[in-house]
Amino acid sequence: AAAGATGTGASAAASTSASPAESGTVGALADGYLYAYEHIDRGGAHCRWYGDDADWSTCSPGGNMRNKASSLWNNGYPGSYDDVLLYWGVNYTGASACLRNGVYWNNLTDLHFNKPGYSGHGQTLNDNISSHKWVNSC
Repeated sequence: AAAGATGTGASAAASTSASPAESGTVGALADGYLYAYEHIDRGGAHCRWYGDDADWSTCSPGGNMRNKASSLWNNGYPGSYDDVLLYWGVNYTGASACLRNGVYWNNLTDLHFNKPGYSGHGQTLNDNISSHKWVNSC
């Protein structure tokens, strides 16, 4: 996994059809949180999580980010369990996509859930994320 708040190259973890460019650093030291923003480019309401969350309907400080996120930032501490698996369904169900440590996705519109055979496969991540889990690697 990448160290700190840096991200380079491309990740095939979010889509089986395209490899989205990772937007990289947003200029802050790792604080251990996953951030989700209502609009692209970190706009609008936001939520942040230190651990796993089986249902994004309740979060702080934004209140509800289920099926509302349009940009994401993994500002977790580098090391074990520093990548984040994002799920289409609540309770870690359905198709998934993986956000590597230190990476910021400024626009989820062109990123899609992978994991063929599961609900949500091929759907855009934009306004479709319901839960997440920290994982050891993407």
